[in-house]
Amino acid sequence: MTLCGMAGAYLLNRADSAALLQTEGFISWVRHVRSQIECFSMPLREVLLRCPDDVYVSCGYGEEQGPSTVDEFIRGCSISDGETRKHMARFCADIGKGYREEQLVLCDYTVGLLEERRRALSDQLPARKKRNSALCMSGALTVVILLI
Repeated sequence: MTLCGMAGAYLLNRADSAALLQTEGFISWVRHVRSQIECFSMPLREVLLRCPDDVYVSCGYGEEQGPSTVDEFIRGCSISDGETRKHMARFCADIGKGYREEQLVLCDYTVGLLEERRRALSDQLPARKKRNSALCMSGALTVVILLI
């Protein structure tokens, strides 16, 4: 039973760490989009094709081949953190629908929001891991005591 508690704590802690890593992946992706628009005035479809596969993997994009549209990208990512999902949905809805300078401002704004979220997740992570571990182990030990 205590092994179940340990496994539960491990799974919860891994999910919390994954949310942080995924947010960092989205920051990299938005920065890539920004740099391609700024340096090359590249259309969005080309930006998506030039994005490195490891960036897509860090975002949680599960398809074998890179996306051809932003909608395809966001639908292919299973975003675990609600606030990150909200920021990315807003970004994906607005990117590609304006002039170059507007797109750069949108990218900068979104990176700022995602960096704030990353800081919050990073600051909360140690306390969440302790809480997850304590609750799972306490629950498992309570069940053991009740069964004895």
